[in-house]
Formats: sequence, structure tokens, C-alpha cells
Amino acid sequence: MQEQQKNCFQLGQFEIGQPEEGKKKRTFSGVAYSGEPIIDHWYWERVIFDLDSMQIKGRIPALLEHNPKQRAGAINSHSISHDQGLVISGDLMSNEFGTQVAQDSDDGFPWQMSVRIEPGKIEEIPVNQQVTVNGKTYQGPITVFRDGRIREVSFCALGADDNTNAVAANHNPTQQPKEDTDVTELEQAKARIAEQDTEISNLKEQIKQFAAQKREVEISALAKDLGKEFSAEDIAEMKGLDDTAFAFTAKQLRQFSVKPEPQKPNLPNYLFSHQAGDEKQQFNAQPKSLADLAKERQ
Repeated sequence: MQEQQKNCFQLGQFEIGQPEEGKKKRTFSGVAYSGEPIIDHWYWERVIFDLDSMQIKGRIPALLEHNPKQRAGAINSHSISHDQGLVISGDLMSNEFGTQVAQDSDDGFPWQMSVRIEPGKIEEIPVNQQVTVNGKTYQGPITVFRDGRIREVSFCALGADDNTNAVAANHNPTQQPKEDTDVTELEQAKARIAEQDTEISNLKEQIKQFAAQKREVEISALAKDLGKEFSAEDIAEMKGLDDTAFAFTAKQLRQFSVKPEPQKPNLPNYLFSHQAGDEKQQFNAQPKSLADLAKERQ
């Protein structure tokens, strides 16, 4: 809104048409811009609009105090010339704002005309140079709006010059308006908070992506250790586990997948002692003679 208000200019008075029988809408008309320099503006100080490159596309709104929520009417026609400048005419709406403008005008209130123009190009002419605009030559310093587009006109009680205190950062006006410090600091604080919220949101998203990539690596390692391939359903379920639950599940799967080494059967001790005794007995036996063998046969 502040950026828009620096391009709002008080330029003259509206003429509100009288009610006509059979017509519901009240009309208004006026010279929106004469083509001459505007002086003592709070921001630009001395500025002139180039009529030859000025643009008005379609019907443009007529607002109350430059407030887009307070729609009072619309401009139906316009004309541009070096002799008369920018002349406009339009209809008031039958809503509360259009009715307010018409009623106050009937009661004698002098509504002032203010326009919001957005320049396509800005030329700042220094003090030692001249410029020709709208058929006349002007000595600097002066600011020239080229390719200016009229975005809206407004019915203002005091004119745009008395309604604003914004200063754009890319321009150094000669006359600095009084700044509402509280409002400025509040807006700056809100901007910082919004910027921090964006940074926090971006960091959370990065952490989320890192955690997802880490879990995919852990699942792949678990599948390799188990020597199996998980199904899509299993992978989706494991991705949904928190870190503690996943670590416990992976530990259990690895533990139960290990096969114990086969053990030798425990044989009775008497088998070993009996075998050893037989061997000893056989070892200690003396060889028999032929006579003894013959006797055993008889």
C-alpha cells in the first residue's frame, strides 16, 4: 500500500452531475490531469506526466480515498490532449460509497480528485538540464513519468498528499514526510517474522527429506543383512515407524535370523573308559605259544 501511495496525486475537483429523471445513476466528470507539473508533492516534489505515452486501458475504477474496498464508481470515457490534459467522465454506483459521494456533493462538500498512476519509466532531470514534455520545455530539477498507466481515480476529502507518510527506499525525496514510527516498526517486525517463518518451514522440509533418505538407506542395509527383499507394503510400514521403533524392529529381525552352529552329541563317559580299558588289556596281553594254542583246541 505504501508503494502505491507514493504514486497518488491530488489534481483538482470533481463535478458531480445532478439527478436526471429516469436515470438511476449519477455522473461525475473532471480534468484528471492538466498536463502541467505537480509541485510540492511529499515524495517526488516536482513531477510531470508525459501525456503522449499515458495509458488508460478499459474502464478503470473510481474509489473512495484510494481504498479498493470502497468502490464508488467507474470511468466510462476519457480524452487526452496537450490543450486540456486528461479529461474523464463516469458513473457513480448506487451502493453506500457512491451514494455518499453524491449526497455530500449535493450538500456542498468539495470532493477533491486524486489519481494513482504507475510509471513505466522514470526520468529525473537534474538542475542544469532541460526537458520537453506535453509540448513545453521545463528546467530541471524535475521528474518525468513516461508510459504512465492510470490505475484508478479517487474521491478524496483532503487529497493524496495529506494521506500518506510512506517513503520508498529507492528514492531520496527532498522533503521527507513525518514518519509514523510505530506503524513502520510494526510492519518491519511483521516482515521479519514472516521471513523467519519461511526459513523455518524450509529447514523443516529439508530435515524431513534427510530423514526419509536415511530411512531408505537403513532399510536397504537391513534387507542385505537378512538376505531377503522386502515387499512394498513392508517398506511403507517401516518408513512410517519412528526412529526408536525402527531400531528395535531391525534388532529383533537380525537377532532371530542368525542360525546356531550344530553341536556334537554328549556321549556317556563309560563308553570312553570301557574302550580305553579294552585297549589296555589287549596291549598288556602276552603272546601265546604253539603248545598253548594246541591245548586250547583240544
